[in-house]
Amino acid sequence: MELNYNGLTEELVRYALNSKFAGGDVDKAIELLRLQQRAFAGIVEPYNPKIQMLGAENRGNVTCYLDALLFAMFANLTAFECMLKNDSTDESKRQLAALIRLWVNMLRSGNLIHTDMVRNIKICVFSRLLTNSIP
Repeated sequence: MELNYNGLTEELVRYALNSKFAGGDVDKAIELLRLQQRAFAGIVEPYNPKIQMLGAENRGNVTCYLDALLFAMFANLTAFECMLKNDSTDESKRQLAALIRLWVNMLRSGNLIHTDMVRNIKICVFSRLLTNSIP
């Protein structure tokens, strides 16, 4: 899947360029946008044993368990991929699945998942938990 430039906003391009992943590098920003578009389109990268997976940075010494859990669930197992489907009618569930697909796609493509992305997933998860706990 090639990068769809028509669907890009200035805000999204700025985020990609300023992300820890790209660090201002245009080629890395394009790669992040491509991975993001694939994830948001519902595409999950297949496991490739030839790719060395780097995992995720530990954000403030508090995300190591989340990082280890996601790595164990999605590094090379397909049993949990049903959680990543885009078929929910609940928008917040679809957004969370898309963020986790992005995490999985970055992992399986051999990219280090930086703390800014882990933070975004964590915010989505906690937001979802809070929404579900309110009657």
